[in-house]
Amino acid sequence: MKELNVLVLGQLGVGKSTFIDLHTNEDGTDNDLSVTKVDGVEYKVRYQDSADSSPKDQYKGKDLVMLCFAVNNVASFNKLEEEYLAEIKSDVPVLVVGTKCDLRDDPDREDMVSIPQAIEVAKKVNASAYLECSSTIKFNINALQEEIVKVIILDKQTKAKKETSNFSFGIVKFLLGR
Repeated sequence: MKELNVLVLGQLGVGKSTFIDLHTNEDGTDNDLSVTKVDGVEYKVRYQDSADSSPKDQYKGKDLVMLCFAVNNVASFNKLEEEYLAEIKSDVPVLVVGTKCDLRDDPDREDMVSIPQAIEVAKKVNASAYLECSSTIKFNINALQEEIVKVIILDKQTKAKKETSNFSFGIVKFLLGR
């Protein structure tokens, strides 16, 4: 079974750890490792939770970076642009994830990050997608896990295609006049 490594970035309190715990600790262990089946194939997904915009070496060996903010916390959203946006220049895919989306239904709140705002940041970091989830009501939790695996698989397939050569001796001979 292939192991995939995901770096989860975002401010403290946005729900990163809760998302990870929902997927990795169902068996009573605390190992930040989950198994997901996509298209009939099982993948181990290992998460590294980080609330710091620390050294770039945290990106090494990762298959995907998940940038998280809480939709009801504008400061956590702003941190994505202020701190992580400049850092995310890696060669791994990025997902932008808005957590706590169940709070969008609160009519007393006007300080929500809008979906268009989040999509704009996702475009700035060249993210593969923008997704929203809620650990509280378990909305999109499994879909997010599957999307993580699908984005990594697609990225690896795309890189493999770029590494293969389309060099043809027949074309070279033609171009050389032979």
